[in-house]
Amino acid sequence: MVIGAALGGLTAIAKIASTWPRTMPVAVLISLSTKDQPAKSVLQIIESYAHLKVSLAVDGEEIKPAHIYVSPPDKHLAVGRSGVVRIDEPGLFDSVRPSVNRLFSAAAAVYGPRVIGIILSGNQYDGAQGMRDIEAAGGVSIVQDPDDAIASRMPWHVIRNDSPRYRAKGADISSLVQRLVLDKL
Repeated sequence: MVIGAALGGLTAIAKIASTWPRTMPVAVLISLSTKDQPAKSVLQIIESYAHLKVSLAVDGEEIKPAHIYVSPPDKHLAVGRSGVVRIDEPGLFDSVRPSVNRLFSAAAAVYGPRVIGIILSGNQYDGAQGMRDIEAAGGVSIVQDPDDAIASRMPWHVIRNDSPRYRAKGADISSLVQRLVLDKL
C-alpha cells in the first residue's frame, strides 16, 4: 500500500494507522511532505498511533509486511524491482519533494494489481499520474474526500485528473483498506 500526503496528511495518517491491526499483512510506504516538522517528530507522531512498526525508509531495505515506511525529508521514496526501498535525491527541477507520483508509479510497476494507493490531505499538485499508473496496473485508488481534508488541493487534483475508484472520508478509509486487503489475499 502506498500513501501520498502533505499539509494535514499527518493527522489523517495517524488516525488511519491507529485502527490497523498489528498483524496487517501488507507494507505501507508513505510519501509525506512535512517541511516544517523534523523527521523524528513525524515518526513519533505516527508511532504513537500505529500498532505497526514505523521507520524512516532506508535505501536498499527489504520491504516487509506489517511495517510503515516513511519518506526521508526532501528525498524521493520509491520501490525497487526486487521489492526493496529506493531513496532518490531530488533533481534541481523537482518541484515536489518527496514525489507522490514517483512512489505510486514505482509501486504500480513492481506490484501491479496488488497495490492500493491512497491520496490524503495536501496542498500540492501531486499524485494524479501515480494514481493513473496504479489503476492501469489493476490496482486500487482511494482519495480522501476533499471536503474532509485539511488541505484539499491534492485530493481535488487527483479527482480532476483521474477517476479514483473510491472517494471516502478519512474516518472511513481504514475500514475500506482492511476490506480491500482481505479481498486481495
